[in-house]
Amino acid sequence: MRVRDLPFLARRNRGCAGVYLSASSVSVALADPAEDRVRASSAALDSASKRSDVLKDLVRRLGAERARCVVVPAPDTYQLMLVERPSVAPSELRDAVRWRIQEYLDFPAADAVLDVFPFPDAGTRGRPAMVFVVASARSRIEQCARDALAAGLTPVCIDIAELALRNLVHRIYPSAEHAIALLRLTPSNGIVNVTRGDELFLSRRVSNVPNDLADGSWDAFKDALLLQVQRSIDYYESALSQPPADCLLVASTHGWQPRITEHLGAMLPLPVRSLGAVLADAVSIELDAGVLASGALTDSQEESLAAALPALGAALRATALAEAAA
Repeated sequence: MRVRDLPFLARRNRGCAGVYLSASSVSVALADPAEDRVRASSAALDSASKRSDVLKDLVRRLGAERARCVVVPAPDTYQLMLVERPSVAPSELRDAVRWRIQEYLDFPAADAVLDVFPFPDAGTRGRPAMVFVVASARSRIEQCARDALAAGLTPVCIDIAELALRNLVHRIYPSAEHAIALLRLTPSNGIVNVTRGDELFLSRRVSNVPNDLADGSWDAFKDALLLQVQRSIDYYESALSQPPADCLLVASTHGWQPRITEHLGAMLPLPVRSLGAVLADAVSIELDAGVLASGALTDSQEESLAAALPALGAALRATALAEAAA
C-alpha cells in the first residue's frame, strides 16, 4: 500500500527505516547504505506502555529521526487472501476484488484499505490466474502511520509481515532456483512462508499458538505445529506442482527456538536451520548487543533478531524505494 492511499501523509525525507508495530512489541530497523549495515532494536509493550512513546524512544536510540520508513502492522491487523483474478483492466483490479472479498472481512468492504499483488504464474499451471489480496480497516492502518509520524519518522509505504519476511529470504537466497520455507513464531502468532527468488508462493498463519512454551504447552503444541508446517510445504510442492523446498528457516522469540528447531529438524525430510545463522552471512546486522557474528549467534541475539525481523525486511524495502526515487 503506497502512501497515496493515505492522503494525510504528504512529506517525505531522506532515510531508510522499517517499523513493526504489534499489540505486544515494537521494532525499528535503520538501514545505512553508506555502511552497508542495518541497525535494529525492539521493545516489549505492557499495559502501562503507550506504543507511540515506545516507538519514539527506539527511533531516538537508533538516530532514525526524520527517516523515510516502511511501516509493517502486525498480522492480526489485516487479512491476506488468495483469490481468482477478476477479468478486468489493472486500473480496475482493486475495486473488483474489494467486492469479491467482502464476505470474508470483519468490517465493511467500503472502509477497507487494500492492495493486490500477483500470485506467481508458475504456481497456476494452466489454472486461472490468482492474486493475493491484503485488506485492513482504514482506521487500523492510519493509526499505525500516525504512530510513526508521532515518533518523528516519515512513513512512505505500508507493508505486510509476509512480504517483509520475503524480502529477507530473497536477500539470502536471491535465485529462483532455491525454494525456501520460513517459520516465524511469537506468542499467539505464527507465519509459514514459501518463497522462490522474490516471489511468494504460499503464506499461512499458524493456528493455536500458545502464549508461552512452557513444557506443558510445548508438549500440547509441538505435533500440531509440525503438522501445519508439513502440510504447508506439501501443498507448495504437490498442489502447486513445485520443486521440493531446499530448507526450512526458523525464527522464534521467548526461548522457543532451540526446541522448535530440534523437533522440526528431527521430523521433517528437509534441513531445518536457524534464520539468524544464515541471515548474518548475507546482511550486516547490529542489534542492541552488537554486530551479529556469522554462525555464532547467542540465544539472546537469536531472540532479538526474531523480534525485529519484520522491521528488518521493511528497512530493505525502504532502501529499495529510496534508490528507485533517486
